Amino acid sequence: MASEVTQLEKNRTKFIKRSLIGFAIWQLTYLIRYLHVDTVKLITGFTAIIAVIGGIVWAYYLVKIVLLSFLMQKKRPLAISLNNEYFQMIRLKSFTIGFWVILGLVGILFTLSLYVALNIQLVLHILLVAGVISPLVSYLILDKDEVLDDE
Repeated sequence: MASEVTQLEKNRTKFIKRSLIGFAIWQLTYLIRYLHVDTVKLITGFTAIIAVIGGIVWAYYLVKIVLLSFLMQKKRPLAISLNNEYFQMIRLKSFTIGFWVILGLVGILFTLSLYVALNIQLVLHILLVAGVISPLVSYLILDKDEVLDDE
């Protein structure tokens, strides 16, 4: 059972990393459009292709994560060992970090809006991307720190 738990922990980390990369590629290519550098049709087509590939990668690993959670519902002892206090603490800390990142960005963007006219779609898109990426990155960092401490 310990080897299965270890394998599932590695799979969870791998799925999170790859879905994070897919989401970042997908959304950051859309954020490039706000810079108006995609006026050339070649650049527009290239960024659209990259965005689609990133979206597909993100969706694929999102489905894999959901399927893993269904597997965990069927195997309760395994799910309990994978969702111990340590992982609950990491999840709580990462969502706390995500909350503070969003709150900090709101403060920065609000202050910036006093001096510069900001596009509301850009502001919301930045908050969405930061709200998804920051908890995932912090989860991976916190999980990696513990792995390094164990060795």
